[in-house]
Amino acid sequence: MNSPALLKALAFSLLLASLASPVRARTVDGVVAVVNDEPITFSEFRESVAESLGIPEGDADIHLREEKDRNRVLAGLESLIESVLVHQELQKIGNPITEKDVDRAVESVMKTNNMSEADFRAVLDREGLSPAGYRRRLRWQIERSTIVRAKKLKEVIVTEEETRAYYRENAERFLVGAEVRLEAIYIPFPAEGAGTDNDVRIRIAAQRASESVRSGMTLAEASGLLSPVVPGIMALSSDFVKTEDLLPEIGKEVHRLRTGETSPPVFTEGGAHLVKVLERRGGVLPEFATVKASLTEELVDRRSENALSDILVELKKAASIDIRL
Repeated sequence: MNSPALLKALAFSLLLASLASPVRARTVDGVVAVVNDEPITFSEFRESVAESLGIPEGDADIHLREEKDRNRVLAGLESLIESVLVHQELQKIGNPITEKDVDRAVESVMKTNNMSEADFRAVLDREGLSPAGYRRRLRWQIERSTIVRAKKLKEVIVTEEETRAYYRENAERFLVGAEVRLEAIYIPFPAEGAGTDNDVRIRIAAQRASESVRSGMTLAEASGLLSPVVPGIMALSSDFVKTEDLLPEIGKEVHRLRTGETSPPVFTEGGAHLVKVLERRGGVLPEFATVKASLTEELVDRRSENALSDILVELKKAASIDIRL
């Protein structure tokens, strides 16, 4: 009766039970994991969950309270563990990211986008991020790129020949004036607006729909699975439409997709969308020179993700990780 498996299951049940009261949840701050003797607290875990879902930190309680699948909860914790491992490794090799580094990155984002402080905060509000949460996300992006450069730089360098090959392989994505035929899941936000419990549940539902599609379901099947618990969810298909006529957020995602691929959740003012490109037609391929810079950056990003995955495998093998959920 006192097996480790039973004790872990009991601990997980107690964690979920502690979330039943919003007031109580905000006072509980136990240790959920220890990574190389560095503790990760429940508050840090909740912050990470909120940022990954694009919801206010306090509303992460809803997700954790209603999520009965322990594997999904652990997947969220794994992301936080990975960020701790990268942070520790950068400290170890003498290349830590400081608050001043993050300050400069924030200033660069605002300057590049010609945003005032008020504009910047308004954008964060729309994305469901606090300034502190955005800084954590930005720090993680900087730390990821820094550790890849430190350990796998040669693997992510891209030559012009490789960029040209990538351009040819992905030519359909860059057609100017092309039309696309789409399939989508649409989950409208509630009429009462952002920040409500229902708004948070829509964002969580969109993530679950995305997981279902990645596991092999069609969009229609994923929509049908969630329809009993997600009011208003719809599976839609379109005739051919010009990419320029799509909502900007959806058009940007369609540009990244090859035919047959499905987007992650895309959030607009009206709701959440998952979009699959079924077919393309027409359009003119632009000159390579006009897209070379953006393609090189995209290819570097893809290689960097693969390199980071390899680095994380190595760090996890060498680490002492004690999960206490």
